[in-house]
Amino acid sequence: MLHRILIMSIIAGISFSAWAQKPQPAKQIPKPVTISPAPVATPPKPFNFKRLKSGLEYAFIIDKPTAQKPKEGDLIRVNMISVGANRIIYNSAQANKNKPAEFNITKPAFNGDIVEAIMLMSVGDSMVAQVDAQTIFKNTKNKMPDFMKAGDKMQYYIKLVSIKTKEELMKEQQAKMQSQIQEQMGKQQKEQKKIALADEKKLQAFFKEKNITPTKTASGMYYMITQNGLGESPKQGDKVKMNYTGVLLDGTKFDSNIDTAFGHTNPFEFNLGKGMVIKGWDEGVALLKKGSKALLYIPSGLAYGANAHPGGACNSKGIPANSCLVFEVELLDFETPISDDQLLQNYFKQKNISPTKSASGLYYTITSAGVGPTAQKGEEVSMNYNGFLLDGTKFDSNTDSAFQHVSPFGFVLGQGQVIKGWDEGGALLNKGAKATFYIPSNLAYGPRAMPGGGANPKGIPANSCLIFNVELNEIKKK
Repeated sequence: MLHRILIMSIIAGISFSAWAQKPQPAKQIPKPVTISPAPVATPPKPFNFKRLKSGLEYAFIIDKPTAQKPKEGDLIRVNMISVGANRIIYNSAQANKNKPAEFNITKPAFNGDIVEAIMLMSVGDSMVAQVDAQTIFKNTKNKMPDFMKAGDKMQYYIKLVSIKTKEELMKEQQAKMQSQIQEQMGKQQKEQKKIALADEKKLQAFFKEKNITPTKTASGMYYMITQNGLGESPKQGDKVKMNYTGVLLDGTKFDSNIDTAFGHTNPFEFNLGKGMVIKGWDEGVALLKKGSKALLYIPSGLAYGANAHPGGACNSKGIPANSCLVFEVELLDFETPISDDQLLQNYFKQKNISPTKSASGLYYTITSAGVGPTAQKGEEVSMNYNGFLLDGTKFDSNTDSAFQHVSPFGFVLGQGQVIKGWDEGGALLNKGAKATFYIPSNLAYGPRAMPGGGANPKGIPANSCLIFNVELNEIKKK
């Protein structure tokens, strides 16, 4: 009788305990009726279990085959009742306030894992599955109830309510993440607007006190040209050379390269528009010409924002968070840096060589042909190499004992284990080939300077073009 009740409750998706405890109507005095012979109760048919290799047995109660069945990574909702020794051990509706249980499908963890049966179901299907009880409790590291004994089976009455695929889950998570990002950005923008309004009030009060009327830019920065310069203004990427003094609105001087008290009197150099300085400087210096002097009044959002900067000997307080800054600046000089490609072209002209150029900007010369097919992405290659700067400085080698590592250098091609120029250049070679790679900085270490040591104490300066003489010793095929 129990299993019939369980079948009906699992199909309906209700709690068996709730059904069993439902109040019954009050007894009434029966009316006289004509008594007919009582019908003979039809005994429940035994389940026609099928057995899987794992030992798990299952039988469908309702089978609505569809193309969609749960896969690893899917999120499913099920009504489930587990029974052992004719006692209910777990009821999902009771445990989840009359809601289905929800969990992600993973690979079956052991032989007899109920997940294996669930992965055979479609939405709307109902099933009974059973497996040796000791198998379940041993593999889930739970103690078997005292009322159960060796040889008993655990039975699971299951209805699959819904499937949410891994792809659907990913879309939901991405949408949720995007929503959270937008919400956070909205909060940040609101806070930034609030700070910008506060900064504007501070600056306007400062201008009124000083009786000045500087020019305002679209970003909210103010400036005054105090001395005109000559010629053109610097462009993004140009290397500029500056003198400066920085003060807070209360007059506190926090830094300077013309005041010896701050201990650094060399002109300050940086590449304009590359984020190497605060936004107010990138914007303000672009307004100047060679020889110009100016005052830049920079709101905190274009300075250091909420980041406080520690002080030093001449300014123990440093720069407080959300500070508006005033800079007195002079543009001493600027120059347009030579591009990597131009540097390499100048080098080739000097050496009277004409290497081949790839689409990425890598130059190469095959100095000795190898044999067989070229190395492919994902294959392990073994190389000998010598590395040089354009001025001839050798910075590394695995054939020069001065660098103390003379074993062939191995790496997997195309996996980002080496600089981009090596990944690209290595794919041009076959076994035994020798070549020279001329690598622009963006395919080498870019703005990162690499420390030196041993035979090359200076290392590799930032934004260096590199030259490598290489030999491909071996290719290990996939």
